[in-house]
Amino acid sequence: MAQAVAVPQTLTRSVAASSLPQRLMRGLVFAPSLPRYAATRLLGQYFPARALPLSLAAMPEPLPRGDFQRLRVRLAGLGEHDLALLYGRQSPAALATMSFPAVLGHQILAELGGVRVVVNPVLACLERGLPECPACARGEDHLCLSSLEGNFAPGSVGFCSDFPGGFAPLMLAHRERIFPIPEAVSDECAVLAEPLAQVVHGLGLAWRFGWGDERGRGKAVENRGGGQGSPASPPVSLSSSSPPASLLIVGGRVLGLLAVKALRVMGYDGRIHVVTRQSRAVELARFLGADAVYPGVQEAQQALGVGRARRGSAQGGFAGVIEASQTAQGVQAAAGATEAGGRVLLLGQTGAGAQDFAPYALRQLSLQGSWGYSWDSFARAVELLPAMHGCDALVTHKFALEAWPEAVRAAATGRGIKVVFKPN
Repeated sequence: MAQAVAVPQTLTRSVAASSLPQRLMRGLVFAPSLPRYAATRLLGQYFPARALPLSLAAMPEPLPRGDFQRLRVRLAGLGEHDLALLYGRQSPAALATMSFPAVLGHQILAELGGVRVVVNPVLACLERGLPECPACARGEDHLCLSSLEGNFAPGSVGFCSDFPGGFAPLMLAHRERIFPIPEAVSDECAVLAEPLAQVVHGLGLAWRFGWGDERGRGKAVENRGGGQGSPASPPVSLSSSSPPASLLIVGGRVLGLLAVKALRVMGYDGRIHVVTRQSRAVELARFLGADAVYPGVQEAQQALGVGRARRGSAQGGFAGVIEASQTAQGVQAAAGATEAGGRVLLLGQTGAGAQDFAPYALRQLSLQGSWGYSWDSFARAVELLPAMHGCDALVTHKFALEAWPEAVRAAATGRGIKVVFKPN
């Protein structure tokens, strides 16, 4: 690959503090504000976009150094984690792993030496200059025990005050986190690599989808090769459960729709049911391989002939349920839709909210959490991209950085399935 570049500089460091001449660039900076946090929690998507704790600010361009490459950003997706930050829905547990102010943007398609690449934004022991922690040693670098320590501030790229994310023209990434993209893959499909990695990792944890039995476990460090196509290993904590005959996916946003297509690409031939109300998502779910789409969980259960409980809510119906809405309400609905002895996969980080765990005890349900992705899961997702035909249709809106209020409104109100920024 091209010559290694750049250790990051904090957003608060002035140009004069650098010993090298620097040019300025502008990026979208998130700076937490307690009053705005309270207001966004109260008003949600009705909070004025221009009043959110986000601004287009000037900062020094990142400087070359060490094993960090400087990339020019082509597209950067506005993700659910970004919206959760902006609208006060982010879990306090997740906030504790981040540092601010930070240039957001963790779903990144960029260029390095004229080659299109995607970026795994994880910053674990290797990138932080630390000895391997137990999680990194067993191949679960996304669960790094030292993610708050080392050479720079806590967080991953896009949620770290020392690393500008993809909502800026230039950014930095460690050479081990950079993956070239085949020419046949469109920009719109490639920018979905990061959420696709979340899907691949979660499916591997819950039901071993997409991973042959011959692959070893926890070999992320051995397999690393700077994104050069090294063979990937399955997630470490694999379930022994075989795939169920049918699956219900709760949520028709990006993760849910990518799960539909990924299941088909990985050879799943069972029935896929999707719950979503958004008309465009209904069309895309069917287009990508869903067998049936319903406006609500109860409608999906009724289609299976599931009976109703005394209090008027249907129970059970599906052996496997994927919760992809990333909402507390979606988690509760997923539990209610799972049959006795079945499994619920929480795909992606769920927003904070109260939960009734009685269904898990009463019907002996298994709950599989899935946070991020290992290096191997990300590599596997990149391998799948050429077969993810039609996924470029998920990118419904593109915006310049200057139009960020309109971009945020489109994403927050559900007008866009996947909203992306085009910084250059």
